[in-house]
Amino acid sequence: MSELEIRRLELSDAEAFMDYIANWATDTSPFKIDAVKSYAELSLENFSDYVEKTHREETFAENPDWSTATKYFAFINGQIAGEISCRWQIEKGILLEWGGHIGYGVAPDFRGHHFAEEMVKFALPKYQKRKISQVMISADKENLASRKSIEANAGILENIVDIDGDEICRYWINLEEQ
Repeated sequence: MSELEIRRLELSDAEAFMDYIANWATDTSPFKIDAVKSYAELSLENFSDYVEKTHREETFAENPDWSTATKYFAFINGQIAGEISCRWQIEKGILLEWGGHIGYGVAPDFRGHHFAEEMVKFALPKYQKRKISQVMISADKENLASRKSIEANAGILENIVDIDGDEICRYWINLEEQ
């Protein structure tokens, strides 16, 4: 298998992104990423607007309760396997309570290859460069694969919180120890 390439989305990724959206549409898992809902409106015609929006969100949050964020996509053999969002202001909205600094998802066809673990490993130095020494990541209690990805990156379970009937595990990664 080829090496995973993790990078920001480019205009030339339009076809791969449309395939990625189609892959998510087949997902029967209860652990879908929130972004998938917004992908339903995307097409080749408005893909450039989406790319521009993701780049703009790196420095400007459209809502005062949202953090600025950098979104990276994981490519394998030219296909998008997953995405990871690095959120920079954990004090915004629900992030400190349960959302966390990092959100990620692996498309159904690419699960079981430790790509989430690799994406988290990729993201952690981005926080170190910004002098963020403690990174919070959460996962549904029942999502064992996600929890293992976090734990493989030195995530320490702080607690489990109830959010509207869902049990969410809150992990912290201490980057000063890495």
